[in-house]
Amino acid sequence: MSDEGRALALSIGCGDEMRGDLRLDLFPTSAANIVADAQHLPFRTNIFTEVYEKNLLEHMPNPAMHLTEVSRTMKRDGKLILITDNAACLKYYVLGTHTGGYSKHGGKDRHYALFTVEHVKNLLQLSGFDVQKVDLVDTEYFTNLFDRIVRLFAPALSHPRISVVGKKN
Repeated sequence: MSDEGRALALSIGCGDEMRGDLRLDLFPTSAANIVADAQHLPFRTNIFTEVYEKNLLEHMPNPAMHLTEVSRTMKRDGKLILITDNAACLKYYVLGTHTGGYSKHGGKDRHYALFTVEHVKNLLQLSGFDVQKVDLVDTEYFTNLFDRIVRLFAPALSHPRISVVGKKN
């Protein structure tokens, strides 16, 4: 069967997560079956029906370039599921976990930015996606206790992640 009628899913920045038919990461991991740069995807145009990325956008030196590249590889009406760090999360500033200095692999893996919901929506629209759904989500980390306490008095500052579903135009 050709790729034309086949649903093919890609996970970008997969880490050790076994989601999707193809799993790409910048460095070898237990789940990655492709090692490549997410800003220069090694795939032809219009191949994927779904792209999933979790905790990746904040690692992109040029997020618009990355999302344009994702759009290029997706079929029309393809689904993008993107989860990224939320700049409005108070704990990142109180605990200092995401506001500077994060670097791994000799500086080749680092945080370049944090995003608000509006930033993410604007980037997706700029890159050829219609935003279908936006949610603020929690993490499974021990720091979620901090998030729950903040939620009691400042709910808008308590969610560490933004989850967005987009459809390629």
